Amino acid sequence: MPRALLTFVLLILMSACKKPSSEECGLEKSLYQQANFPLGVAVDPTYFSLPQYDTLVSKQFNSITPENIFKPSYLHPQENSFFWWEADNLVARAQQNKQRIHGHTLIWHKQLPIWMLNYQGTKAQWEAMFKNHIQSICQHFKGKVEAWDVINEAFNEDGTLRNFIWRQHLGDAYIEKAFRYAHEADPQALLFYNDFNLAYNERKRAAVLTFLSKLKQRGLPIDGIGMQMHIAINYPSRGQINSAIQAAGETGLLVHLSEVDISVNPFNKGDLDKEELFNRQADVLATVVLAYKALPSRYQYGISFWGLSDANSWIRDFYQREDYPLLFDDFYQPKACYCKLIDLL
Repeated sequence: MPRALLTFVLLILMSACKKPSSEECGLEKSLYQQANFPLGVAVDPTYFSLPQYDTLVSKQFNSITPENIFKPSYLHPQENSFFWWEADNLVARAQQNKQRIHGHTLIWHKQLPIWMLNYQGTKAQWEAMFKNHIQSICQHFKGKVEAWDVINEAFNEDGTLRNFIWRQHLGDAYIEKAFRYAHEADPQALLFYNDFNLAYNERKRAAVLTFLSKLKQRGLPIDGIGMQMHIAINYPSRGQINSAIQAAGETGLLVHLSEVDISVNPFNKGDLDKEELFNRQADVLATVVLAYKALPSRYQYGISFWGLSDANSWIRDFYQREDYPLLFDDFYQPKACYCKLIDLL
């Protein structure tokens, strides 16, 4: 083969194999500017010291969810004191960048302060403590936090209500009371119920959606449902994803895909073919985004990713496995799923 022709062929092959550059993926623009609904990310303020992290969070997203620092053990570490400093700094940063804050979460069975777990009192005292916890936080952030995950993960996988301290001391009505107390404290804030496995577990999804629909019909101030969407390239199926998002929209509530990440190694295998896995990940994200775009716009509260880069994902520590579930790699470079998202928006 002539040298010139060989060089030409090699250039073509190199071009075909080359990973998309930031410019080809549109990194010079902003994800949220491409979308007709908000795009968000869960953040940990400790990472803002990294320039790449700070820049991507500030430029790519117009919605921020505090990953941990709004949870009870962080905001309310002692019965008679709240720790506002770190949360206030994040809110101020978001306001400066014109990003909305989605508050996560007021009531959850995990990350509770020790004093709350060990609290002793009558039912009336438990309710007063419960109300004070919710309303103190909502009042502090009134006008600054656009929406709250009021209740997080109240259902078991079989569709029954989880039996933890609030239900044990206040009964099933604790859910309704939480929404009413939050609404009293900040009538303008949007109020959400948030849970996981709603795409994969049809029994749980049916129980949650039926429960929320009944509360809404009774006039409860509930505005939306958060579908966490911690999913994998292997499951749920495309049909399950489509059905779940459509069913959520049929409740008449705002739909928030609230904690999106897509595991590429759910079974903890070694010797991963990352290029193939990342392309499959992008295809799964395409299914999620297209199903969400099919909802009427009045129900689209937004899509939020649960972390910025693979280096920041909770999955690696929690499951002790190699995984790459997010839009950006360990070096904060866009992956195939980011490029696919740009194309779809």
